[in-house]
Amino acid sequence: RKAARQRVGLIDPAEEHARRPLTEHLKDYAAHLEAKGVVPAHARATLAKIRAVLAACEFSLWCDLDAAKVSNWLNNLRRGRALVELPPGDAFGSTETAKLLGLTADAVRRFVARHRLPTIGAGRSRKLTRAAVAFLAEHQAKGAAPRTVNGYLIALRGFTRWLTLSKRLGSDPLKTLSLLNVTTDIRRKRRELSDAELRQLLEAARASERSFRGLRGEDRFLLYLVAATTGFRARALAHLTPGDFDLTPPSPVVTLPARLDKSKRGKLQPLPADVAALLRNYLANKPSNRPVWGNSWHRTGASAEMIRRDLEEAGIPYAVEGPDGPEYADFHALRHTYLTMLGRCGVDLRTAQELAGHSTPELTARYSHRRLYDLAGAVDKLPPLVPTSEPSTSTAAIPLRLTGTEGGASGRKPNAMNRVDASAGVPPGVPPGVPTGYAGLHSSAQKGTIGLVSPESTLSSQVLETQQPDAVLRQVAAVGIELPGLDSNQDKENQNLLCYRYTTGYRVSLDIRIASGDGRCMMNTRTEER
Repeated sequence: RKAARQRVGLIDPAEEHARRPLTEHLKDYAAHLEAKGVVPAHARATLAKIRAVLAACEFSLWCDLDAAKVSNWLNNLRRGRALVELPPGDAFGSTETAKLLGLTADAVRRFVARHRLPTIGAGRSRKLTRAAVAFLAEHQAKGAAPRTVNGYLIALRGFTRWLTLSKRLGSDPLKTLSLLNVTTDIRRKRRELSDAELRQLLEAARASERSFRGLRGEDRFLLYLVAATTGFRARALAHLTPGDFDLTPPSPVVTLPARLDKSKRGKLQPLPADVAALLRNYLANKPSNRPVWGNSWHRTGASAEMIRRDLEEAGIPYAVEGPDGPEYADFHALRHTYLTMLGRCGVDLRTAQELAGHSTPELTARYSHRRLYDLAGAVDKLPPLVPTSEPSTSTAAIPLRLTGTEGGASGRKPNAMNRVDASAGVPPGVPPGVPTGYAGLHSSAQKGTIGLVSPESTLSSQVLETQQPDAVLRQVAAVGIELPGLDSNQDKENQNLLCYRYTTGYRVSLDIRIASGDGRCMMNTRTEER
């Protein structure tokens, strides 16, 4: 039957790959990631996560893939494990500690550097104190964070999705697994630097006489400055060349190539004028085809250690206590600082999203922090609502401003100012207690025409995107009003009254400005009477 189906072309592509082990499929997947242009470091981390899950769940063939087994393993990873009991001794080597806790020696060294754990000795003979190993064991017993668990799941689901799309699997067996909510347990939360802290950091880096992986104090000063005014990530900054900068006024920009952009789209980022002036002198003698800030400072953990040392010299804490645990100011915190400054300057979320290069505004909102003083400042902009005096219980008549109405309910002829005598009482039809003032009831005014005449200037036809800062977009016109003829026998007092009504606002110029801080609109009006 199988031979008969093959003769008529009924062949299952997945049947051919069913006998191949998953390790061979994983090699093909690695070649796929390389051809796709994935960053090598990210590809290596992805493949390592997939191998760890396949080995832990004992998956050999694609028919062994089971969503329930993967879910159980991830839950155990999230739940943690029992605290390891340390053997007797006051000092432990890195290799001994790694075997004791089930880690690699490189992972132990990175953990010691990140948390500044106490050690004894230097070089290969360096050992960890018992307190340092106990801290590391307690950290391991807590279990993985939701973000770490999601990392394993995203890597494995990408592999099974590729198997399905390439016809090696009939359907994705892990499609039902969902990601965890990472906001409930953030192990390493970043904070933004205030304006004063950012200035202190820049001054400390500029005055520093030491080097960090080939970057002098002046190099780090400009590196931090560009990171805080563009929001670029460490990897992108490490590969920028002088040719990527166009510092020509009035609109200096820096071009981020698509190969360095996380979204693979590339972007053109504007630079502040003062930053461009400093970079113009700094890049004058730099080779145009070599990275401005090269070397290995941007690799895992190195950038955080670099900025941590400069923060210590500036007297700024690297970690502070937040409402949900410690908040750190590593190198990526400069990107948080950039987007937070945009939000505090009144930049709308859509523009901030474009500057950040994010795909959704929700992701941009995660980078823009709002503290209590920001919220208090926003509330202070509300208009005053509490009365300043006790409400009046008097129903006496309150004078109202004239509105151009004629005649009262009594039918008496109004005087020149169109007022009704206060002693006339309340007009009929008005409920008791309602103040009517001295204005009569409304009646239709004499009809006329109104239009714009004699424009004094024309509006600039230049589109808004190409307008320079502080450009004036204004059009001034006169307002002409035509009145129907008046009876020559009409008394002159009433004629002056009608003319006054119609010609108020005969020539009006409006100047409208939008305040960038709170968004209030202010209108200034000037009236010239003829």
